[in-house]
Amino acid sequence: MKRPTRDQELTIVKQWIRAAPALTEQRHKELHERPYDWTTVDALLEIGTRFGRPRFAEGLVEMQRLFMRVAQKDFRLTNK
Repeated sequence: MKRPTRDQELTIVKQWIRAAPALTEQRHKELHERPYDWTTVDALLEIGTRFGRPRFAEGLVEMQRLFMRVAQKDFRLTNK
């Protein structure tokens, strides 16, 4: 299969950008119309408890920790 040209790639990207809102709306519509099934929800929650890792930090605390690591790296790079 031949690779698309740059113009063809741009056309494809623009089509996806235009189609994204309609696809998102359709996905939400289908999810809202689906009947709620307790057994499926329970099975998914069980998978999470069986294979997931416990999270001890809240999301904001974790995000601040990551920001501090990035800031320290930037500080070290700019002060050389």
